[in-house]
Amino acid sequence: MIWTILYILGAYLVGAVPFGYLAGKCNGIDLREHGSCNIGATNAWRVLGKQWGLPVFIMDFLKGFLPVLGAMTWMPDWCGVEGWMADLGVVLTCFAVVLGHTYTCFLGFKGGKGVATTAGVLFALNWVVACWALGAWLVLMLATGIVSLGSIIAAVAMIVSGWFNYELFAADGSVCSQVLYIGFFSLIGLLVIVKHRSNIVRLIQGTEPSFYSKKSK
Repeated sequence: MIWTILYILGAYLVGAVPFGYLAGKCNGIDLREHGSCNIGATNAWRVLGKQWGLPVFIMDFLKGFLPVLGAMTWMPDWCGVEGWMADLGVVLTCFAVVLGHTYTCFLGFKGGKGVATTAGVLFALNWVVACWALGAWLVLMLATGIVSLGSIIAAVAMIVSGWFNYELFAADGSVCSQVLYIGFFSLIGLLVIVKHRSNIVRLIQGTEPSFYSKKSK
């Protein structure tokens, strides 16, 4: 059990590494004071350009993907857990890495919006759910050029797809451990939406920037 706890804490610390913030500092800029004042890949792309924004996205994606893939691969054997406990360990790792990004201990527990890191988690966890979320994001992004709108709809698609692709009950009628994954998709999807509340206000006001316009914030 102690190894499971240590792994989850380690996943949080990996998720907490603020790659966007570090990229800004490499350019003498604090991303928290420029653009949308967010340390995520989208703001890094807008403020620093794609030569920095793309690597930030990749690193944010990998810090979600690798810890979860490791948990799914090693936790049952290395940590000595199975069944409900193994699934719980994986789900807590998923939560830890996303919360590490959105509430990083290295920046006063204020971080990014969790989209790239959540994407990494999803592709490690379930490629079907990940593809539904990615498909929703791509459709909205191509149609509007508004990253935040695509991210919000992708979060909704993730929740819906999670409910369709995982079982609530086992064949004998008992609650299935897969309910833990449904809970993860639902809560993290809601977290992503809540973290975009300022974007939702701008969307309603019609002032949210688009990559198709020259104007961006």
